[in-house]
Parts: sequence; structure tokens; C-alpha cells
Amino acid sequence: MCECHPTRRGLLGLTLGAAGASLLSIPAQAKEVTALAITCIDYRLVDDTVRFFHTRQLFRDYDQVSLAGAALAGVSPKFPSSNAAFWDHVGIAKQLHNIRKVVVVDHRDCGAYKVAFGEDFQGDGMAEAAQHKAVMEQVQAKLAELHPDLSYEAYLMTVDGEAERLV
Repeated sequence: MCECHPTRRGLLGLTLGAAGASLLSIPAQAKEVTALAITCIDYRLVDDTVRFFHTRQLFRDYDQVSLAGAALAGVSPKFPSSNAAFWDHVGIAKQLHNIRKVVVVDHRDCGAYKVAFGEDFQGDGMAEAAQHKAVMEQVQAKLAELHPDLSYEAYLMTVDGEAERLV
């Protein structure tokens, strides 16, 4: 048989391939998720933050954005492009996945806080927690203004993965 004429098997393969390719171009229905998780970029806490969200019954039920400083990224005048990214992603997650809350996880010994606060950085204990809480409350106020329909939770994580809710 001449190789220039397709066989039935060849035509069947082409047909199935074309059908498969057309299915790939059909967009998947976007899933609603409960929360947008905003975490710091710190490599030391990647696994711990995933575990944290799983313990909050949010396994595969959250979008995640990592920005230096987490809550700080939303309000610090030192990071204006991060401010825009923070709030853009809240709006995007709300639009695409109908989120109902924003969960921010800051952590102790955060380099972004050291950069933003310089000599005023409160690097340990209660003073550090109070500094994080003040920033988290600023985020809470701005969220209430921009997206009053979303709830908010804010946590402070230690570098060994333990987290406590501050707001």
C-alpha cells in the first residue's frame, strides 16, 4: 500500500488525537475556595505553612500568595509594589474563586519587618508580637474598607512552625 494514503487505523488515531486536543482547550470550571492565604516568602516556613492550613481544615480549599512580610506587604509604605500586589490578589481570588476570608500568616524573625522598621524593629517576645499585631490590624481595617464582605484571620508563626492567632 502507498504511504501517501492514510490507513483506517491512522485516520482513527488522527480523529482521537483531534478530539483529545479539543477537550484540552475547554476551560475547567473554576472551583470556589474558602480562603486566600497570604504568607511570607521565607523558605524556612514553607512546609509549616502548608501544615498550618491543613490543620485549619483548608486542604485544597485556599488560594495562596507569598509576599515578603505577609501582612506587612499590604500596608507598609516601604513596599508600595507589594501593597498593590497584596490587594490585587485579594480582588482576583474573590473574583475567580469567590473566597470568603483572608488568612494572613506572619512569622517571627522576619527579614521584611527588619527592613521596614529598621532600628524600630521589635525583634523578640511580646514587643515583636505587638508590632506584628499592629500591622495585622492595619490590614484588617483596610480589608474592611475595600472588601467588607470578607472575614479576616491573622496569625504569628514561630520559626519552628507553631502559630497563634493575633487578630
